[in-house]
Amino acid sequence: MEVSITKMSENGQVVIPAEIRRDAGIEPSTKFLVFNERGNILLKVIRKESLAQDMHMLEVIERSEQQIKAGKFVKVDSSMSDQEIDELLMA
Repeated sequence: MEVSITKMSENGQVVIPAEIRRDAGIEPSTKFLVFNERGNILLKVIRKESLAQDMHMLEVIERSEQQIKAGKFVKVDSSMSDQEIDELLMA
């Protein structure tokens, strides 16, 4: 994982350093999903092939956070398959 430092302009613009853009294959006009995770801003490149999966995962995360806040949660075992875990989360 590469790490670099940048800053925000007065207009709220943030420059992604050239070496990170190059290594990630980010071209001009690339679109991003922007997340605010407890004050940490995260960017995720929007790619056609993964957009539906990304949106589904966001829905799952949101639903999970609501359930945790309500005191509802599901225990999973590390020996469970991804499918078994998904089925528990979707119940």
